Amino acid sequence: MRLVKILLGLLIVLALAFFLSKNSGQYVTIWLLPGMELPDINLAHVLVITLAAGILLGFAIGLVQIITQHAEVRQQNRQLKKLRTELNNLRHSALSEEFFESEHEVLPDTEPATASPEESPSQLE
Repeated sequence: MRLVKILLGLLIVLALAFFLSKNSGQYVTIWLLPGMELPDINLAHVLVITLAAGILLGFAIGLVQIITQHAEVRQQNRQLKKLRTELNNLRHSALSEEFFESEHEVLPDTEPATASPEESPSQLE
């Protein structure tokens, strides 16, 4: 993939050099706004400036997208950390409840040492 990018960049530079060589003797007038114009500018300079402006604009748009994605990732990481903490708390509370429930189930099965015969008639038989 890196080789393809290098090849594409090289082709763009060669195409720009070709266009600059063919248009180096031509001059143009650029109308910015009604009543504002830049007279007699070399077309090669206009092409280079437009290419540079396009590259900078593309870079700025890409940078905004990257910053937005990093902010989303940070927010999702905070949410993931919060959910993991909540899940761990739920796991530990579920284990604690099971432990205490199992202790309570064992205790009623054992008879106290001072039980009277009226309280447990099944032991008399």
